[in-house]
Amino acid sequence: MKVLKISCGADLAPIECINPRRDRWAVRWDIHQEQDAGWFASEVVVDHRPTVEEIREIITAHIDATTQNDIVNGFSWKGKPVKLTDTAQRNFLFAVFTVDRTGEIDREQFVGLLDAQTDAEAADELADMVSAIWEHIQQKRADGIAAKNAVDFSKYAL
Repeated sequence: MKVLKISCGADLAPIECINPRRDRWAVRWDIHQEQDAGWFASEVVVDHRPTVEEIREIITAHIDATTQNDIVNGFSWKGKPVKLTDTAQRNFLFAVFTVDRTGEIDREQFVGLLDAQTDAEAADELADMVSAIWEHIQQKRADGIAAKNAVDFSKYAL
């Protein structure tokens, strides 16, 4: 299902039949005004009148996907973007675990991320980076939960 960001007005209907002959309905949410840019909303068009539960699934799935994208692509360390794929997250945690257990760090895998000159400094910097990663993930998850809780699904009941 394709979610579009549309330009709109403040009084945009959250659900509307846009083509009665083909039974096409537009579901809209996150109607907001952007500073100096006007009003926008997220919209999905479906080929039947959706139930409130279907709308809940559509909106929740979109918020979950946006949250995951923000986690993966929204982190930077010392001004450098760091892509936090599931594999990258596991690798960072494994590196900290290895440093904790053995006291050794393989700095080659962190070339360009860590500025430390010694293994001890690199271990400390890696711990700081993983701590910042964890805070980033927690914040993005909290933002996603807040976005889901902010949706008033009662306005979709016709």
